[in-house]
Amino acid sequence: MTLLEYYHEISEAYSEHITQQQMYEICGFSKSTAYKAENSGAIPFVKEVNHLLHTHRIKLIDALAFKYKREHGYRQDDEYISYLRRFYDKRLKGLPDILTVSDISEITGFVEQSVQRWIGKGYLKAFAKGRGRGYRIPKESLIVFLVSPAYNSIQNKSDKQIATLQNFRAWYSARIGGVKI
Repeated sequence: MTLLEYYHEISEAYSEHITQQQMYEICGFSKSTAYKAENSGAIPFVKEVNHLLHTHRIKLIDALAFKYKREHGYRQDDEYISYLRRFYDKRLKGLPDILTVSDISEITGFVEQSVQRWIGKGYLKAFAKGRGRGYRIPKESLIVFLVSPAYNSIQNKSDKQIATLQNFRAWYSARIGGVKI
């Protein structure tokens, strides 16, 4: 699957080249983060000068690659991540394959507005049920989100998230021979 297919809604809404403002809307970060990403070379751009107006022309595919890397910045083959994924696979085994915002809220311990924000920012992949009828979230999308940096770097963790991470650390330590992480 290509990035344009993965982010099909974004790729349909924007042209091949975007502005700096569109980039931080797509990627869901601030102007200063966009500026730093461009100046560090993480997102290539071309500076265009039109009389008094200076703009940055950015390829949509470069912005999508940066967004994907931010959302899934871990390596899939990382041992810790693969154990974390196995932990969540076992923990969520009895759940249906399609979940609701309410289900996700109950699983994570965050309010439904937080879950909707994660969906809106593209961290949690979901499908609209219909106009104004909520979202359907595949269990696989939830697991991908739960092992992602977006979820694990939340500053104000819910009590359920803290308890789940403590359970995982104990489970992980038992599997790798009692080594503390």
